[in-house]
Amino acid sequence: MAMDPSSPKKKSKASWMELSRDIDDPSLGDASGFMKDALSSFIAARVELASIEAKEAAVHASKKAVQGVVLGISLFFAWALILAGITGVLAPIAKEQLAEKMNWLPGWAAVLFGLAILHGLVALMCIIMLRKKTSAPLFELSRQEIENDKQWLKKNK
Repeated sequence: MAMDPSSPKKKSKASWMELSRDIDDPSLGDASGFMKDALSSFIAARVELASIEAKEAAVHASKKAVQGVVLGISLFFAWALILAGITGVLAPIAKEQLAEKMNWLPGWAAVLFGLAILHGLVALMCIIMLRKKTSAPLFELSRQEIENDKQWLKKNK
């Protein structure tokens, strides 16, 4: 007895083969789903890593900021004490020089005025330098790269 190709046994065997083929060789929809899951997991891992690194960088930056503030305060007081010492050393010399010319101005006050004028001139020079415009635009290379990327995207759409 020959088996008819449309017999139930053949159909069940063929269905089993199709099912096993589908498991071994996923369809395009299944592959797309696998790729989406893998890509989603990859991006999530990258975001989590960036988050951890950002927290570490924030802790490091805050420590550096505190150290910078302490440094600034220490330098301010050191400079103030140096100026006080300079005033103490130069006051008798200034008193002798001003004795005949300006009796009303004590030596220590003359030294302090001199130091104030010196600091004012330095501050004025710094303000002038800060107001100058930069000759080259900032982030020139980054801007150029962004423009190149835009052109490439327009060309390759």
